[in-house]
Amino acid sequence: MKVREVELPGIGMKFSFESEEGESICVVIHKTGRREIYRFLPQQERPESVIELNDKEARELGAILIGTHFQPDAQDTARLVMKELTIEWLKIPADSPLAGKSIQENRVRKLTGATIIAVFGPAKKILNPAPDTVLDRGDTVVVVGEEAQIRQFQERFRLH
Repeated sequence: MKVREVELPGIGMKFSFESEEGESICVVIHKTGRREIYRFLPQQERPESVIELNDKEARELGAILIGTHFQPDAQDTARLVMKELTIEWLKIPADSPLAGKSIQENRVRKLTGATIIAVFGPAKKILNPAPDTVLDRGDTVVVVGEEAQIRQFQERFRLH
């Protein structure tokens, strides 16, 4: 999927892309923080629908869309790549060195450069986990970094 970016002088930025079904989605981010989301059906010049969100609403929707609140069971891993930044959801298998140790004990950032930004388990939802957060087998970690850092994280901690 190719995202097109256009600067809107005095207004902000416009991002647009086409879905697999041929619909066009256009997001305008105003300098004020307000967002407008336009949905165009194939072959139409006028939007089918428009959603307006303030900055707080847009950030919450973004968090929902990238999976911080829920990850479907059918998808063990998910991946989001934004320019140089990669965010990956990875499930910790029983044989991973991560299991049973804290983020700090595993020296995650020092050894890989990647950062764990969330941990989800059957009875836990931890956003921005502290270094002493213990990771358990079966937990899903949300990791952020450059693509090479994510690969190194996966290799070092056996998350393939």
